[in-house]
Amino acid sequence: MEDKYIFLKPTFFKALWGDGSILKKYDVDRFIPNDMDRSDIAGLGAFSGLPSDANEILSGEFKGRKLNELYDEHPELFGTPSTLRWEHIPVSMGLGNACSDLSIQVHPTENYALKYLNCHGKSESWYIVDCPENSDIVMGHNANTMEELDEYIANEDWDGLLKRYPILPGSYYNIQAGTLHAIQKGTTFMEVCNPCPVTYRFYDYNRLDKSGKHRKLDIEKAKKNILVPFVCQNTVYHYRNDKGVTEINLTDNDNFSTYKYVINGEGKLSMPKPYLGAFVIDGEGEIDGIKLRAGDSLLITANVKELVFKGRMSILAYTG
Repeated sequence: MEDKYIFLKPTFFKALWGDGSILKKYDVDRFIPNDMDRSDIAGLGAFSGLPSDANEILSGEFKGRKLNELYDEHPELFGTPSTLRWEHIPVSMGLGNACSDLSIQVHPTENYALKYLNCHGKSESWYIVDCPENSDIVMGHNANTMEELDEYIANEDWDGLLKRYPILPGSYYNIQAGTLHAIQKGTTFMEVCNPCPVTYRFYDYNRLDKSGKHRKLDIEKAKKNILVPFVCQNTVYHYRNDKGVTEINLTDNDNFSTYKYVINGEGKLSMPKPYLGAFVIDGEGEIDGIKLRAGDSLLITANVKELVFKGRMSILAYTG
């Protein structure tokens, strides 16, 4: 089993919009360093292969190593040479809880990032774990041309510019690189994305940081990446089922694939891709006889050919 299911230690990140409440939702406190202030923790990183924030391996013969090292030294656990398309794992997943609105931002497109930033671009997606009633997200804009975009900016007409969409727990949204976007206050969300470290802040509600200063905006760099006009990315779900196990293919695009598994009993399904990162959203159960509970992160390697689930739980799985 050691080369089939590899459990991962979460990393933690802080932000202006964090208040530590994410730690009440999942039993992950044991992984936080004793000297780390918990009051402004915004979320956790469940799966990342970038050297700067790669997850530590918790189980098996690779215990203590990092996920990026596993990808470099044992690529066969992630597939075949024909399926390993990037020099690092092309997908990451994080979980966050917003105690205030996130800034309106945009991530670089693939072409821009490769040309100017020496990294890949970032497309992402959001799975809404929980949110207050009548919540929404910012996604996209109303400008049809760059001239219109400049006019909205000059007039500071942010309400007129930005598009908003209602959200519900369990909803899922694809956000192509170059899309203006923001999660809003009170939302707990999972982000599946390409692991690009670059974010351009476009608008921040004129808020002040802890030192009483406005945070830096990157409007000009953002404009070089914003897709004009905005086109909403449609999501079409596909389903597979065996007895008490249902697989919902939330997206299967050029950047990543995402699946939700709803286990209510037991059943088995073939692996949809060579490997999967996985995070247990809620409940508890087993995979191939190995116990799982809410908050667990793991790599399901290419040595697994069939997913054998049992229990009462929901799992988000993803691959590049």
